Amino acid sequence: MEDTTRKFKTSKRNFILALILLLLTNTLMGITLTTMSKKTLREQIREHMTDISDTAAHQLDGDFLKNMTAEDIGTEKYQKAYEILSSFQQNIHLEYIYAIKDNMDGTFSFTIDPDPEEPGSYGEHIKTTSALVKASKGTTAIDTVSHSDRWGNFYTAYSPVFDSNGNVAGIVCVDFDADWYDSKLSSNRAAVIIITMIALTVGIVLSFVIMSDNRKTFSHMLKNLDRLSHETRKLDIALMRSSIKKLDMIPDGEHEVLKTLAAGEDISRPVRNQYDELNSSIENIYEKLQKYLEYIEDDVYIDDLTGVLNKGAYKDMIQELDEKIQKKNAAFSVAFFDINHIKKVYTNLGFEAGDKMLYHCAVVLKDIFHKQHIYHVTGDEFIVIAEGKGENEMNYYFGLFEEALQKYNEGTDPAAQLSVSKGFTTFDDIIHKSYRQVFVEAFNNCVKNKQEYYEQNNIEK
Repeated sequence: MEDTTRKFKTSKRNFILALILLLLTNTLMGITLTTMSKKTLREQIREHMTDISDTAAHQLDGDFLKNMTAEDIGTEKYQKAYEILSSFQQNIHLEYIYAIKDNMDGTFSFTIDPDPEEPGSYGEHIKTTSALVKASKGTTAIDTVSHSDRWGNFYTAYSPVFDSNGNVAGIVCVDFDADWYDSKLSSNRAAVIIITMIALTVGIVLSFVIMSDNRKTFSHMLKNLDRLSHETRKLDIALMRSSIKKLDMIPDGEHEVLKTLAAGEDISRPVRNQYDELNSSIENIYEKLQKYLEYIEDDVYIDDLTGVLNKGAYKDMIQELDEKIQKKNAAFSVAFFDINHIKKVYTNLGFEAGDKMLYHCAVVLKDIFHKQHIYHVTGDEFIVIAEGKGENEMNYYFGLFEEALQKYNEGTDPAAQLSVSKGFTTFDDIIHKSYRQVFVEAFNNCVKNKQEYYEQNNIEK
């Protein structure tokens, strides 16, 4: 009981830490969203401001502005420029729009101001800003900080007006109220903060709801895991029962691996709370099932009795070789091995003796040709597919095989001694058009060798 209480106290502490992390995450998210949205909104507003100033600048006559003097006020060209700026003043949301000129001494002054109430006088100086200087050099610019004059506090966009020679003839200025600009950014920030607080509140409420139910949930999950663990023990028993015959013949190393797997391993891990307990149970079962899967996956292409490759692996290899033959890049030999008089062994000594003979024949073959090249498809026969091996190499391997058989038979009960007929064929791209043709020749060579064996030893088949 004390252990359970301690686990739940630890879980409560973890829950509080999670809430703190949630708070910090939401705060950081709010700050990030506020910064990003403010930047995006600022760029949108500034783009809107420069679009207006650029549009107005493109409609004005640069050649007229370049040579304009006070005497030009009231002329037809002046009135045309005045009406263009006035239409922007009346129809677009802005404070002021006007044209100015560069006095070439670091100062700038009004040329046309359509403000109906308090227009700037021709030649009256205006405040010089870095954005204004940039526009005088031919690039549209906008103030990064607000500036004040006798008309108020503004952010201003500046667009150059070019003459027919492409030179800056004047500048169109568009004033936007600084309070309006700043309030737009502030309202956006407030909206992001509100959304963040709502998300945080919802997260906390959901966390408490989840916390109130998780004890029952964890208890239920642990019970299910216990049931799952019980079912895996059934797999232990099934694996052991299915492997009794194999355990009698396989090498000691594999024998111990299989017995350990079948017996199962209980991995004990220290746990601090129910989260650790659940995780530990899952890991124990997962590791056990993973070992089963690895064993089964390895066993999919392995013949259960002999430990060499099975019929499924053989079919895949045939397909692969036929594809290589079609692509003109095949080089391999096929050998066929057939255990002599094994039927008599089955009849006189029983199936276990015959199975042991098959198994030990596979062991001898693996010593010579290696496991990945040997196939036990059916009955008392083995097939070896040796890629990259030619006739001379196969004759050499057959010699080694005979020596290995003699060594195995020394001291072995005469009734259980191995005698194997064999034959091979090396692929020839001129003669053979498919794997089957190579196989048939190897099989026939083995049959011929078997006949010779029975005739030489005067043994009836």
